[in-house]
Amino acid sequence: MKVLILSVSTGQGHYATAKALANRFESLDVDCEIMDVYGEISKLVNMTMSHGYLISTTYAPRAYHLVYQMMDKVTEPSSPFSITRLVNRVMTEEIKDLILEKDADYIISTHVLASCMMSNLRRRGFLEDTCVINIVTDYTIHPLWQETGNLDYFVVGSELLSYSLERKNISAKKMLPFGIPVHKKFSKRTEQSKAREMLELKPDVPTLLVMSGSMGYGHIENTIETLDSLPLVFQIMVVCGNNKALYRDLKQNEYEKDVHIYGFVDNVDLMMDASDCIITKPGGLTTSEALAKGLPMIMINPIPGHEHRNVEFMLNNGLGLYATKTFPIDEAVYNLFSHPRRVETIRQTIDVLAKRDATFKLTQFVVDHYADKNTEN
Repeated sequence: MKVLILSVSTGQGHYATAKALANRFESLDVDCEIMDVYGEISKLVNMTMSHGYLISTTYAPRAYHLVYQMMDKVTEPSSPFSITRLVNRVMTEEIKDLILEKDADYIISTHVLASCMMSNLRRRGFLEDTCVINIVTDYTIHPLWQETGNLDYFVVGSELLSYSLERKNISAKKMLPFGIPVHKKFSKRTEQSKAREMLELKPDVPTLLVMSGSMGYGHIENTIETLDSLPLVFQIMVVCGNNKALYRDLKQNEYEKDVHIYGFVDNVDLMMDASDCIITKPGGLTTSEALAKGLPMIMINPIPGHEHRNVEFMLNNGLGLYATKTFPIDEAVYNLFSHPRRVETIRQTIDVLAKRDATFKLTQFVVDHYADKNTEN
């Protein structure tokens, strides 16, 4: 069995999901490969995609939000002569031969743009013997998914998204509500006191984990400054990721509280185990990791569009809080830490809705599907 996983370089979440699946497939001795579709087309296209996304969401968030809202209202596939279809066809033509050369039994896409390319190939008579599985990496059904209804399966973060899927004219029968796949280490737990000991934190002090997001979006410096002045006792871990400027600036500051500043780390799972709450930009992967760990969230600085939808999903289902200008981060933290039963209620709700074994379920589904197909043949 050959599996080809497609990703696109807009943030780390799509690739992290692809990598989590690839690791699991490799442990099952499945021939698996990850492909960055725009990276294969050209470095210029890839750079334009990644930097263009960051620039538009950072410097023109209102315009981006308006475009997202306009596109989100579309529920029918576009005309064959629309700009969307024409651009997609041009991009698909650039990648077609490489995709077909792989001769994969299964193609798993972690980004809607890659899925649109596969949908284009399917409409043109290709990939008829290939099962194409799409992963929706946020807690909403993004614009453009209506273009992909001719593909085979759609992995979503929750069965609660079935109505949204059907509004995009995609049959709920194609829905696989396994959850968003995350690395297997987020499905395991280290006891909180042990995790704090391993991280050299104070053992009996409430702990906040603050994450900036892989693309450096938001104003984390202001968040830390506000938290440092809050009249509560707690310690803070701040993960800056690849944002070297943020790491440097935070390291230069002095704090009243015990604040630990980290750059890129590979033990976020352990940090989550050590924490009582995570303050984070609500990306699909980060929220899924936090849910898998049973960790209450305070969401900040959402990217307009899909991350606002993630916020709505989390709030409407009692999975976290959302800090805004009128409910600022200090009030959110005070609200949460002043009511221990509130924290426990959120944890109980997380236990009901979290999908801790999404990676296992999806990879096992593929293996079983392949076995059943070959038995029938």
